[in-house]
Amino acid sequence: MSGRVGRTTIVYFASQALSSVAGFFATWFIANQLGSVILGEYSVIVALLFWLNIPASAIGTAVNKRSSEEGQIESYVAGAHVLNAVASVVLVSGILLLSSEINELANGRNVSLLVAGLVLAQSFFDITIESLRGDKQVGVSGLVKTFERIARSTIQIGIIVASFGFIWLIIGHTVSLLTAAILGVILLGRKVAVPSKSHFRKLLRYAKYSWLGTMQTRAFGWMDTIVLAVFATYGFGALVSHGQIGIYEVAWSLASTLGIISVSINETLFPEVSELSAGENFTRVRNLLTDGLAFTGMFAIPGVVGAVILGEDLLSLYRPEFARGKWILVILILARLFASYNKQFVNTLNAIDRPDIAFRINIVFLLSNLCLNFGLIYYYGWYGAAVATMLTGVFSLVISWIAIERTIGEISYPLREVTIQIISACAMGVTVLGMQSAVQQSTISVVLMIISGAGIYGVALFSLSGKFRRKVLTLK
Repeated sequence: MSGRVGRTTIVYFASQALSSVAGFFATWFIANQLGSVILGEYSVIVALLFWLNIPASAIGTAVNKRSSEEGQIESYVAGAHVLNAVASVVLVSGILLLSSEINELANGRNVSLLVAGLVLAQSFFDITIESLRGDKQVGVSGLVKTFERIARSTIQIGIIVASFGFIWLIIGHTVSLLTAAILGVILLGRKVAVPSKSHFRKLLRYAKYSWLGTMQTRAFGWMDTIVLAVFATYGFGALVSHGQIGIYEVAWSLASTLGIISVSINETLFPEVSELSAGENFTRVRNLLTDGLAFTGMFAIPGVVGAVILGEDLLSLYRPEFARGKWILVILILARLFASYNKQFVNTLNAIDRPDIAFRINIVFLLSNLCLNFGLIYYYGWYGAAVATMLTGVFSLVISWIAIERTIGEISYPLREVTIQIISACAMGVTVLGMQSAVQQSTISVVLMIISGAGIYGVALFSLSGKFRRKVLTLK
């Protein structure tokens, strides 16, 4: 990666790391104070939010692509907000018509109106974030997302301390999204321009393919949650409870934290690759992709080793009941690892203006994910959900790898760098195992072992990997 791209990735990653820390404390506080059942109910509402927000996300992806490719950001942003307003009217109408079904999925709570408001806030926020990225203010977009996550965490922790009810968790979520979206509009600093028919056509032409890519992302992150909620609500097949959903979501949030470096690379490279593709500079695109792949699994690989050794102790920090999610955590980190590599390929296809290929890949992904989730959860409960998510990640990785090589040529996979990451993770694992047997288990000892393990992994990686060492020393 070039110096500018590398520095942008670092800024974006740092902001997302801070966001993850805020999210970790908020999730821990909700779980610790309210328990796995309440957390499970809230997680179902968040899952519904992300599914219902697919139209806005697709429009946002389109404004990112068209703005980074052609400029004219004022017109594209205005057009995106108009399209989003139309889509929002349809969505809110649907939510109100299906209010009883939505309430039932949320364990019988009366939340449909709140879900409608949350969807409107999320859609406004997403369009704003993608507008910043299309303007190549990726670092700023990361800071706005971090602000939203910190604001949400602070508000929700305050709500719990003040002994307000479950409903206020959703209201706090909505307020944080609206506040961050307004901040993002201010930081974008663009005047309003009237979009032409051409701007609308170009946005819709891209969005008609990208919506399925958005759905693929939602399916990977939230399909298992929704299907688990269906089983918990209607009680067929293997037994699933909202308490298990809460534990599952804690495991998934931890696994997702280990994927933030991949997300940072994706968001930073998209506008760069989009610009390069306009000149058909595919050699440079392949080089950027190889560099991105070298760092994609940098956190998830040691995360798998750490979860096997310390997963039970780590989850117990939330509440003792969460410890039974250890192997769910291990499987979901593996799922996140495979999906991170896949996302790099699909992201590149979208950036080079081949959403049609990504569209076909995403159809296969969605069908396999849906079938695997229903089939495996029916027989194996929440373990089935985790395995279904992992298998879908592997399957989609293979397909997307083949597709990207057929489109831009052979990709040089950074095998040496990945091998070094595995060796460093094993060195970390051996050391942590020795510490685990030598110290008495407590919250402090678990935290110290996690910090020590991360330090050992970092030192080993810095010593063995020249590429990693150069990035750290020069950010080039």
